[in-house]
Amino acid sequence: MKLSIRMKIFLPVMALLIAFPVAAWLIFAYSLEGNMNYNARRDLELLIRRTGEVVARWETASFAMDDAEEDGLLSELRGLVQTAAGETKMLALNSRYRVVYPRNYDDQPEMSQLYALALSELTQPDTRWESEGTVEETIGENRYLLYYKYLEAEDRERVSHMILYCPIHDTSVILDRVSRLVLMIMGFMAAVSIVLFWFVAGSISGPVRRLCEAARGIGEKKFKPVKTGATVKELCELEDEINQMQEKLLRADQTERTFFQNASHELRTPLMSISGYAQGIQRGVFADTSQAAGVILEESNRLTEVVDGILTLTRMDQLRYQVVPVRIELREFIGERFERLEGLAYSKKIKLILDPGEEFFLITDVQLLERAFSNVVSNCIRYAKATVHITTESQEDQIFLTVLDDGPGIKNEELPHLFERFYKGKNGNHGLGLAIAKRSLEYMGADIEAQSRSAGAAFIIRLPQDCRSFAMEE
Repeated sequence: MKLSIRMKIFLPVMALLIAFPVAAWLIFAYSLEGNMNYNARRDLELLIRRTGEVVARWETASFAMDDAEEDGLLSELRGLVQTAAGETKMLALNSRYRVVYPRNYDDQPEMSQLYALALSELTQPDTRWESEGTVEETIGENRYLLYYKYLEAEDRERVSHMILYCPIHDTSVILDRVSRLVLMIMGFMAAVSIVLFWFVAGSISGPVRRLCEAARGIGEKKFKPVKTGATVKELCELEDEINQMQEKLLRADQTERTFFQNASHELRTPLMSISGYAQGIQRGVFADTSQAAGVILEESNRLTEVVDGILTLTRMDQLRYQVVPVRIELREFIGERFERLEGLAYSKKIKLILDPGEEFFLITDVQLLERAFSNVVSNCIRYAKATVHITTESQEDQIFLTVLDDGPGIKNEELPHLFERFYKGKNGNHGLGLAIAKRSLEYMGADIEAQSRSAGAAFIIRLPQDCRSFAMEE
């Protein structure tokens, strides 16, 4: 059975509030009962030890005792009983089972009942009382610990049977009074605790419920900031994390929508052109089909570039590209790509200038670096007036590759969006080149920065000397 957080917290607390008073009462009852028995047994054993010493001393006397000496034994025993701790008392009988101590036993109901019990036990052959021992007896409605000792000397008719006893108090009366007080206190505390824990549980379950609603909204792409009013540290942290996640998902969703809108536009334009020229050829509109075929081929190439760019970005977004680190010499690498880009520069009447600087070795992914470098240089060639300048330098454990053009530069409002997908400047192609360059560099722990100068634009590529410790894992 599934329970809410409030009930998960509240029900165990309720069980504890009910079980705690019961357990406390049981512990108190058993402790009180045990304490009463312990005190009675302790007091009785102390008097038994003292009277035993007195009796042993009189029994080992080497002279004959007369009545005065017998009175001395009884007097000493009486003194011990009267000064004994607790409620321990004594009943002394002579050999004819008559009470010699205390004299006024008839005035004490418990003495009379004890005397009747003593006569019953001492006069029957199968008595439960031994010559010396401690037993527990119930006399009337009270319980007692009894110690019986028989004095064997024949001339000791004055004290022949000694019975020491101590009452074991009934704890029911005390428990009854204490229980009422304890139950009143516990009941009040339980009522206050129930109300308190109900609100405490609500202060946790309420924010969690609102966080669940926010999570459900995220699944439905309803990104709204959630305010739970939580006072628990962990819930506040969870609230902040969910709100931050919603902001990121909202930006990602907006970026995704923009991406699909731009992608559909970039794909639709060449497709419409290809479709139009193909229909013209089919219907014989063009006398010379070579021009129409050229347009179809050109648009097909453009369409291929857009699709390849989208697939490349998708693979890197999904971390499906496997970085292959290779040790290369940067000057040689740039020189080889430089020759391939000279054809594009020549067609645009742009001069490429290479200043490779010193010889730098680095471990990097050749394909990713080539894609980024080619896209950046191609972009600079597109906007340059006359020259594109490429330089390299090393600082500590990083290598900086800078590409400069002498074009119109980059407007301040364009700088934040320059590496966004499908963002195109005035003379832009399809808006994926710089986005692919940045993503390729980020994939192997590198980075790129664009700066606007008074005489053109600058793209600074920062490369680690070893990409293996920075590259994203597949």
